[in-house]
Amino acid sequence: MSTRYRLSVSPHDTARNLAGWFLLNTYLQRKLGVAMRFEPSDNFQDEQDQVLAGGFHLAYAHPFSARRYVHERGFVPVARPMGVYDETLLVSRQGAGLPAQRPLRVASASEQLLVHVLGLTLLDQHAVNPDDCQLQFTGNHVRAVQAVLDGRADVGFVYNETWHGLSASTREALEIVSATTRQVASHCFCVAPELADRLDEVREVLCSMGADPAGRKILDDLRISGFEAMEADALDQLANLVH
Repeated sequence: MSTRYRLSVSPHDTARNLAGWFLLNTYLQRKLGVAMRFEPSDNFQDEQDQVLAGGFHLAYAHPFSARRYVHERGFVPVARPMGVYDETLLVSRQGAGLPAQRPLRVASASEQLLVHVLGLTLLDQHAVNPDDCQLQFTGNHVRAVQAVLDGRADVGFVYNETWHGLSASTREALEIVSATTRQVASHCFCVAPELADRLDEVREVLCSMGADPAGRKILDDLRISGFEAMEADALDQLANLVH
């Protein structure tokens, strides 16, 4: 019986365009000539735990999860979106700015994200002590936005790509207090050891999508300009950010 592979995708991306990732999964199956099941999750921690438990062969992950997959499961990063980096926007309701009252209620998708770590650096720039914050972990970036809109949080850490994917009316209801421009790392595709013999082929399929009309259409739907190859040790630079 032929092997059936499994694909996992960061909940941030599936929250924005779930259908687009199903199309990408179908595209990969056709190009690689394999059966692959896409199993989306709507919670960062759940998605990470599932991949770390084993049984997934390809993962599109945020930087910190990718680093864990590499070190704990032997995954190899192969491709990243061109010109896109994980950055954090510190947002509040429109006109509210950064409130003076403490504790400051801060909504964040998960503490296991680069976006969260970068968000803490923004609070530091505003002389806000972490001890004066009441953190609320929402599971994904869209829920962090909603917590701010609903008044359950004063400010929120939002992934820059999530911000761009919000409706115009939602963005108008929010105010960007500050934002990072660190260009430390980005989401990436990682290949599991069980698929290691086809690692170069997976990389080639991803990186050549833009030149294929069918691949170009999927990339446009996902609002990704294209994928580019990355070195196997590209995530090592995150070591000094992991607490």
